[in-house]
Amino acid sequence: MRLRQIEVFYAIMTAGSLRRAAELLHVSQPAASKVLRYAEQSLGFALFERAGGRLVPTREARIMLPHVNAIFEKLSDLKRLTDNLRYARDGHSISIGCVPSLGLSLVPRVVQRYRADHPGMELTIDAMHGPEIVSRIMNHDLDLGIVFGDYTCDGLTALHIADIPLMMIDAEEGEGPVSVTEINPERYIGLSENDPTARMLDMVMEEARIPIKAHVRVRTHFMAAELVRLGGGCAIVDAVTALHHPGLPRPRPLSPPLSVTCTVLFRADHALSHISQSILTLLRSELDVDLLSLKK
Repeated sequence: MRLRQIEVFYAIMTAGSLRRAAELLHVSQPAASKVLRYAEQSLGFALFERAGGRLVPTREARIMLPHVNAIFEKLSDLKRLTDNLRYARDGHSISIGCVPSLGLSLVPRVVQRYRADHPGMELTIDAMHGPEIVSRIMNHDLDLGIVFGDYTCDGLTALHIADIPLMMIDAEEGEGPVSVTEINPERYIGLSENDPTARMLDMVMEEARIPIKAHVRVRTHFMAAELVRLGGGCAIVDAVTALHHPGLPRPRPLSPPLSVTCTVLFRADHALSHISQSILTLLRSELDVDLLSLKK
């Protein structure tokens, strides 16, 4: 099948009729019907049967549909890639992916500061988890990724930005540093095992022989903080989340201190653009503000 024939087939499957498919493709209905007829002739079997004035997909058409969907997903990826390449060439755009915890306070502040000085620039910000950020950077779909933890991957550069302290937040307020040995296992809200913070905490607790198995595990620091705010127990989250999640009790430092690395990721074969360098400078600046506030 030629691409135009695939387009007509996909449009009919999506729109449900030849008329609507022609409208989607901005062609006449006879032109779409002609392309469909040629497609069926080249395939040697029918794609649709007429029933009550409607086109009903044949068994063969339904088997083909998942493969056609995959083709159009690839075409969408290609369009996004060419858009990214065009905007990168013009130097007027940047796409950033960040973990959800940093996308709730830190990254928006960075973006707002940047836009204030560069009103003509285009910025696209997505909140997602670390593995997806890595995948999209390698697929040319993101310029920068801001994550917790260290990521090692061929073709990827990982730039250490800061060590962000981990903090205890607890609806039953206390004061001063707190040890992980003081955690009540019945009230502990853990993070998903896929989170680099969770892996580190689990190792610390295992080394200290603390028999804590979280009855509730969540995927983001934000969700853990919200459960604490609602009185659901206690959690250990990054300091940025602890400082900026509204309605939380005052966070308490851990003793001994623990921290999670904030890392910026980008493709190793791409030099950082001026926009990216400016974003990194602002990111460090805003993190310094947050880390300084912890000392007050």
